[in-house]
Amino acid sequence: MDLSETETMRPALRSATPALDGGPRLQEAAPAKITAATRQGNLRVALVGAGYVAQFHRDVLAETPGVNLVAVCDADADRARAAARQWGIPNAVGAVEELRDLAIDVAHVLVPPDLHVKVARALLEMGIGVLIEKPMALASADARELQALAGRLNLPLGVNHNNVWHPAFVRLLDHVRAGRIGKVEHVRVCLSVPLAQLEAGDFSHWMFRSPENIVFEQAPHPLSQLHCLIGAVREAKTTILGTRELHPGQIFHDRWLVAARGEKGTAEIYLAFGQGFHRWTLEVLGSDGSAEADLGHNLFSYEEKTPWLEFWNSFLAGWRRSRALSRGAAAGVARYARFTLGMGPRMDSYFAGMRGSVRAFYDALRTTKPLPVDGAEAAEVLDWCEAIAAEAVRGRRAVSAPVHLPEPGPARPDEVVVLGGTGFIGRRVVAKLVERGLPVTAVVRRAHSLPAVLTAAARDGRLRLLPGRLEDGEALAAALKGAKTVLHLATGGGDSWEKIERSMIQGSVDVAEAALAAGVERFVYVSSIAALYAGPDRGTSVIDDSLETDPRPEGREIYSRGKMEAERRLLELHRRRGLPLVIVRPGVVLGEGTPLQHSGLGLWVRDNHCVGWGMGDHPLPVVDVDDVAEALVLLALHPGHGLDGQALNLASRAPLSAREIVREMRWATGRDLHFHPRPLWLSQTMEIGKWIVKKAGRRPGVTFPSYRDLKTRSLAVPFSSRLARETLGWRPVEDREEFLDRTVRIYERT
Repeated sequence: MDLSETETMRPALRSATPALDGGPRLQEAAPAKITAATRQGNLRVALVGAGYVAQFHRDVLAETPGVNLVAVCDADADRARAAARQWGIPNAVGAVEELRDLAIDVAHVLVPPDLHVKVARALLEMGIGVLIEKPMALASADARELQALAGRLNLPLGVNHNNVWHPAFVRLLDHVRAGRIGKVEHVRVCLSVPLAQLEAGDFSHWMFRSPENIVFEQAPHPLSQLHCLIGAVREAKTTILGTRELHPGQIFHDRWLVAARGEKGTAEIYLAFGQGFHRWTLEVLGSDGSAEADLGHNLFSYEEKTPWLEFWNSFLAGWRRSRALSRGAAAGVARYARFTLGMGPRMDSYFAGMRGSVRAFYDALRTTKPLPVDGAEAAEVLDWCEAIAAEAVRGRRAVSAPVHLPEPGPARPDEVVVLGGTGFIGRRVVAKLVERGLPVTAVVRRAHSLPAVLTAAARDGRLRLLPGRLEDGEALAAALKGAKTVLHLATGGGDSWEKIERSMIQGSVDVAEAALAAGVERFVYVSSIAALYAGPDRGTSVIDDSLETDPRPEGREIYSRGKMEAERRLLELHRRRGLPLVIVRPGVVLGEGTPLQHSGLGLWVRDNHCVGWGMGDHPLPVVDVDDVAEALVLLALHPGHGLDGQALNLASRAPLSAREIVREMRWATGRDLHFHPRPLWLSQTMEIGKWIVKKAGRRPGVTFPSYRDLKTRSLAVPFSSRLARETLGWRPVEDREEFLDRTVRIYERT
């Protein structure tokens, strides 16, 4: 069955059964005001939360008939305004309460999961219907309370279980519905996925705050599908196969094995998080056959009984399976080609699932049919989550006591303020400053999931932790008051020039203005060698310390241009108003906490395949992260103003090429890592080919690939780092074997 025929169908296999609390499973009809608005084609919709997933909701709503997206709401009002401008939405607000005056009919709740219940309740109480992202809540009881509230108010409460509309799962469900495998008896689920946060050492996300949270974050995808097949959970036995300690007392279970029984069958569930190989499959075993959905590759295959002799039956089983997989793979290529050439809609599996789920919700409102997934059904999926996570809850080790920090008090003499002090470089800088006995203030967004060394220093008063954001001028002023030195590592980023301007450029200017007002004696801005041009045609044998950035910024990507513009604006403040500025440009920073897939080595087309920025056989300007931190500490300690208005490169002379580093990573990790050398001209030719295809398909926002940007990524010219060596006495690790020991072999398997 073609996806276009199935994407709006109700996916549930089983018939409706009473909810566990005895209440109704589905709402019988949408409220009158929403039904009327939908039929008139003027349903007013808002997005609450302007993060990553909001883009997908916006794109689906743009092609959904009868829907007008009129507002975006985010606690970060600047982000809400930026999203509204980017997406052409007329209204942007910073608080849910402000939606009351905009006559909103339905709001999509896209905030972090721990805020779902609070935000959804507020919207319902304002008379606004809700479509809420998964997980609906972090407790099934909360989900049922919300459903009861929606029922009393006669408002729709839908839940976006978008993977129930995953094309491969829709095909599997259609096959099962048709009775092709007989009675469903058992389901096997495998979800093995990487987690970028684990690779980067960023453990602040709510899914790491308690051992069971990862189940609520990741497992609703397969569990919503499992629920369609065998109904509500009856019992589950969980075995935890793998555990990591992220920080002292912060436990993370990365592998789970579950044996379970549902209303209509049994299940075996394998969940693995932070894995190198992505595998997501769901296999249904029936009385008369089996069916398997490979959700990672959007493929479907099956096996049925035949009346033939065993040898021919085995042949048919293999032939049919291979034919189904081949056809599915070819169809995937065809869908991609049609979309890329502008000859068909976007049909990748994630977007197709999102489209199916959101459209089914609005189709139900328009036709007054039951919602495809309401709060009662979502609560049963949460029952599955709770049953699986119960073992983690029972065996949860007492985590370290909440961080009860002393009142920070006023700045001390010679206070060093670090912005971005919990990041990859920043946390090392803070630790080194504390070790030297310097008074340190770290401005942090949140006080949980901090490295143990910072927590300990904060508890005994050596480190002041102040909550704050670069966008909060009042918090910045309080943090910088009385400071002698500011180390600004929180330089921001974004996927559009507007975001770069707001976070990286204007954010840095705001910090500098606050530093001037506070009378600081040294302001260190941590930029990047990406602000320079290091292509093979540069015309110099070495790149020395200089304030000069790439003279042709228009030929560079937005991150590099942002660094250049931030440097320019800060230098203006130095020249006009005396900002005591020092710019630092680290090279390719390696060390524990950075992903193996470092973009300085090449383009990682897969997490184990790196295509070089060139042939990858020349030494790179690599530097150990601890050496970068040491240079920043030396700057904080350096007396006088002789370095004001200067820019310092930070790169070692360790004789290591990209090809060698990837080879060493392969040996250290035991992973199947590959480096693929590719001439720059060939990479550019391929990029131009992609550009032609996208232009032919009339894809919006397509720009001609910059050969200059590609050439500078090769980092073909060495950096001297003379100022840091001569003025600060900086001595980075440069012995090849010692450098590898400190930055690459740390990943060696034990």
